[in-house]
Amino acid sequence: MVDDSTHGTSTDDSRLSRRGYLVAAGGLGTGLAGGYAGYHRLLEQRSDDESSPLGDPPGPREDFLWLGGSLWRDDAVRENLFAFARRHDLAVALVKTHSDENPLDENLEPLLTAASEFDLEVWLNVGLLNDLPAEEFVTDADARERHLDRLREVARVHGELFDTGRIILWQEAPVMGEWVEGGDWNEAAVENLIEFGPEIFDAQKRAIEGANDALDVGPFVHFPYIVDSKRSEVFDALARGLRRRNADPDFGFVDFYRGWYEKDVGPERADDAVRSLVSNTREALERPVFYLGQCHTVNPNHTPSKQAMRMNLRASIEAGAAGLSWYVRSGYEPTESGFDPFVPNVEGAELEGDSINTLTIARDRFLYPWLATLESGDGFEADEAFDLWLLGDGFDFYDHRLSVRTADGDGDETWEYVGDFGGYAEGDYPDGSEATDRATVFRGLDRDRLLTGGALECRVETTDRGSSAELQSALVMPCETDAYVSEREAAAFARGDAPLEECSLGRVDERTALEPGSAQQLAIPVDGGGASLERLRHPDHLESIRRLASFEERETVDPSDHFDLWLRGSDLAEPSAVPSIFDADGTERSPAAVGVVASTDELAVCYGLERDRFLGADGIGLRDDTDATVAAAYAMPYAGRAAFRSPARAADLLAEQPGEAETFSLEYVELE
Repeated sequence: MVDDSTHGTSTDDSRLSRRGYLVAAGGLGTGLAGGYAGYHRLLEQRSDDESSPLGDPPGPREDFLWLGGSLWRDDAVRENLFAFARRHDLAVALVKTHSDENPLDENLEPLLTAASEFDLEVWLNVGLLNDLPAEEFVTDADARERHLDRLREVARVHGELFDTGRIILWQEAPVMGEWVEGGDWNEAAVENLIEFGPEIFDAQKRAIEGANDALDVGPFVHFPYIVDSKRSEVFDALARGLRRRNADPDFGFVDFYRGWYEKDVGPERADDAVRSLVSNTREALERPVFYLGQCHTVNPNHTPSKQAMRMNLRASIEAGAAGLSWYVRSGYEPTESGFDPFVPNVEGAELEGDSINTLTIARDRFLYPWLATLESGDGFEADEAFDLWLLGDGFDFYDHRLSVRTADGDGDETWEYVGDFGGYAEGDYPDGSEATDRATVFRGLDRDRLLTGGALECRVETTDRGSSAELQSALVMPCETDAYVSEREAAAFARGDAPLEECSLGRVDERTALEPGSAQQLAIPVDGGGASLERLRHPDHLESIRRLASFEERETVDPSDHFDLWLRGSDLAEPSAVPSIFDADGTERSPAAVGVVASTDELAVCYGLERDRFLGADGIGLRDDTDATVAAAYAMPYAGRAAFRSPARAADLLAEQPGEAETFSLEYVELE
């Protein structure tokens, strides 16, 4: 990074991005590309690389919301997710897993109608073998036709409401469905997937296309039968069988929740699994591949960090995913693993009702990766968007309905439903995790459409069944994925003396009572640009973050080529006290000359070191040339501005999660 050697890593501090780094308040500019910088550049560089055996994925990406039955059966949750999909131009993939029932039961047709009223593109996950085993599908013509008739009816109804869409057949085959009679997941099920899968898919696809030829159809196979480190030969055999029948899918669909690997082998091998999953599916099918990633607490009680979700996003983009989504898990499993988990599920929560999922008990863990995903795609610019912070007291779960006034292309104005605001799903949340009863943040809202006449006009309707609450402040804030402020943090900043006025684009502080059955309107004047949200999150490290942002703006930066060095010891408070590090050629380098250094007495962090230079086959080389004592060194994956950890936070993590820190590291060395 800032380097006085002949190697090409120095940061040109005079270079400013087109958005600029400094604003009037002396903080950082908003909307920097930062954050594993250059997703757009990554795509541009890949499209220029003619050596890729897979070629370029079709663009632009088609991102989508994956909605299992527990999400779309709850009216309030479904409506909020539909509104989210509409304002961010996402398709919705609706999961209807049990085909032993009539697929046009009381749920499906009203559900499709509701989606059409939000003007959404709808995909369906159907065709699971829950009504007959795979072998019976092949041998019993009557049973097969009953199954196919249900699929035809689904396709027909879809065609009455939508012009295009996708049908995702199966789900994690051969895990879900009766690939053997009784539905066990065993080796016989795997063999039946290979033997009967091509004929089953062929028949299902032909039935769907015969009823609605506007639908694309593709399979969903479980990840262990695709990734390199497991049994990728299974998917290869399935794909060959499909080609022999001239039953090529229109696309492939995959999911992989990296926590399964990351908790045991670290993030880099989890990245490898994501890349091989998407790449192998693309190569076997020669078709676009859609990927569903992890923001939920996965079954072994692993909750991802912000950095893990960023790495997941980047790996899937690098592998050429044609569209992305994030799994919203139902149920609640307390977090037991995950290095630096973001919004962990706390032990001892007692929840009420059926609306228990990542969105309703860990909302920021849903919103954070989605905002990063949106920013990585085409047509979204953070400095053309804003966030709306609603701060108050007593916000119960989905009691208050927010609409904003919009202007269409003809200048006509109307009210558009944005979503409900309030706390988490009903229940007893220990350890203060219910703090969202004081804050809700709507993110990535469009400035051109919603900031009409120099103000944001809002309408709040409180349900008749709701309880009384108070809206104390409403703030229009910069949209900054890399300086993401969680709702708990927003509530804490509002209660403290944080400089919200320096960061806001506009605000109102009139206290407004929100009574059951009432409707309130307020207008938030917007008077310009605010300082970066980093002034709230990391006020003591603005210079370090500015230098990282400048570094990440450079077109040649690849996060996988860099690492952060964490040194635990004593007497490290001054950057000059940090020991020298050996270059690949044996030359001693001051960390401050080749990276960005921040430190406390007990821990120093050098951000952005080059792996090839300072993390070779012999590992980390430190010289004992200062009065400081270093007890341990950790080479950590480069976090960058997006997942910036201060030295104090890094020290806390090493104290709280020493084993997981070692697993998450690229290399770990005890020196004392």
